[in-house]
Amino acid sequence: MLLNGKVTLTAKDESIREKDAFAPVFCHPSSFVTKGGFFMEKIEGNNQNRLAVLAVIVEEIQAAGKVNALLSEYGEYIVGRMGLPYKEKDLSVISVVLDAPAEKINALTGKIGVIDGVSAKTLFSRF
Repeated sequence: MLLNGKVTLTAKDESIREKDAFAPVFCHPSSFVTKGGFFMEKIEGNNQNRLAVLAVIVEEIQAAGKVNALLSEYGEYIVGRMGLPYKEKDLSVISVVLDAPAEKINALTGKIGVIDGVSAKTLFSRF
């Protein structure tokens, strides 16, 4: 956290400790990790690629074109993809393996998830 130009580290058992910040940093709460009893800002940048699996369920066949257009738009990050039509339930299941920055993966998941008749969830690796 940034408070008055200081990076604040909060101990589990102690009060707040402060260190001088080199530059203002504004981070989302999810960008903090726990290590040695302190909550610290991640050292690595947000630009590092992550491996993830995107699961998509298409319940309305008319939405398939929109899903495919978005997957093509993010094609440079796709390692592999598998689509399975499930005719008995009249839907399709698509799994996509991505190697991309978390921001790109989240953007793709969000764009697909707002399409009517489509559900999307992502599972990230730790690295």
